[in-house]
Amino acid sequence: MPDFKGQLTDLGGPSANMYRMQGIDLSICDRCKRPSCIYPRICYNLNTSHRSLMKLYDKVEALPEIKKVAIGSGIRYDLLMKERNPKGGDDLHEYLERVIKKNVSGRLKIAPEHTSEKVLKVMRKPSFNLYHSFKKKFMDISAKAGLKQQIIPYFISSHPGSTEEEMAQLAADTKDAGLQLEQVQTFTPTPMTNATVMFYSGVNPYDLKPVFVARTKEQKEKQHMYFFWYKSEFKSRIKNNLIKLGRVDLVKKLLGKV
Repeated sequence: MPDFKGQLTDLGGPSANMYRMQGIDLSICDRCKRPSCIYPRICYNLNTSHRSLMKLYDKVEALPEIKKVAIGSGIRYDLLMKERNPKGGDDLHEYLERVIKKNVSGRLKIAPEHTSEKVLKVMRKPSFNLYHSFKKKFMDISAKAGLKQQIIPYFISSHPGSTEEEMAQLAADTKDAGLQLEQVQTFTPTPMTNATVMFYSGVNPYDLKPVFVARTKEQKEKQHMYFFWYKSEFKSRIKNNLIKLGRVDLVKKLLGKV
């Protein structure tokens, strides 16, 4: 492309660091009945090495037309943390250092998605505590490299399983974490996903238990506004709603008064 300036803004997409991952022994995979290789824990038979991915980065960065490669869509940070992936090799830290030093354009996107353990279980995502561990690691590596960088976490409202009260708790948890959220969205059903099955059926297909689903416009707007607790136009509504829910404690946490 004649107008290309050498800046590759995204290599790999939102799960970029799962490149070429598969079972170590594929005959075990043939017999496996788990719905996920990475939840509720990372399978012992999953090869989580990032070496192939780093070789790919080397190839791309070696192209004469390329000046910088950025990881714009984000990474699956849970794969990189020893507390989540204890059998992962040294290349996990090597990959993270490389990305932070070379492939972050000031901001790295990750997707904790929620803070409620109950909702995260429905999503099949790790605990929000992992976000704090990853952020510390990210900031430490950035500081040692003399880089002023930040993490942009992504969250979602109205996901099946998420109630208004849990969204209010999310707002309080993220406020405690020093966040005023930018990367947010309301859940939208997407074909061929477990979340969409729950949205339409009201049942989690993996345990056949009912899950709460916010379907109406009013329910969705109520959940979404908690992301913006710091905006004056939402404060009165948030206060009144939380009092109705019996969560005066969250009113104090979010707004500082009752």
